[in-house]
Amino acid sequence: MIVIGLTGGIASGKSHVARFFEQEGVPVIHSDRLAREAVEIGTPALKSVLEAFPDVMAPDGSLDRKKMGRRIFDSPEDRRRLEEILHPRIRELFRQRLSAFDETVPVVVYEVPLLFETGLDREMDLTVAVDVPESVQEERLVRRDGLSGEEARRRLLAQWARGDRNRKADYVLSGSLPETRLREAIREILDVSRSLVKNTEKEERRRQ
Repeated sequence: MIVIGLTGGIASGKSHVARFFEQEGVPVIHSDRLAREAVEIGTPALKSVLEAFPDVMAPDGSLDRKKMGRRIFDSPEDRRRLEEILHPRIRELFRQRLSAFDETVPVVVYEVPLLFETGLDREMDLTVAVDVPESVQEERLVRRDGLSGEEARRRLLAQWARGDRNRKADYVLSGSLPETRLREAIREILDVSRSLVKNTEKEERRRQ
């Protein structure tokens, strides 16, 4: 099995690209869904988060994600503290999902914003970064999330520089590609991935 790490900055178009992988029949594991699962009511991770940040508890005892989001983007120290709590549990959930696939699944995509920042790229066979200019990211954040321009810029500054992320990735895809070109690019990446699967299988047969 080949695992592709799909990453990109905030509002770069990761989810859009992930949908195209799914349309090609490739299962996608979404880290944002794992993050939500990690802090469901009653989980140890939620208990740890609320002990560290008691003011982000919603009236029903769940995590107030908007309040938490504002807090971590305003405070690098709080962001690191939250990541220390959540990332081990999210990584554990990812590995559980991955192990549930059998040998009939040749390629799996993991959509995760902090792929390189957390060292997860070392567990991937290929990495893909989705990239758009920061001006496009800012415009999308203002339109999509209702942020002010200043709030959007602060969130962008809290992330890795585009150039650093793109240099580490095996492939860089524009998050503004027309659908036809995006589909072609994804199929090219999948062709390479499937070739890696075949080469791995041949090598395993030779060792037997």
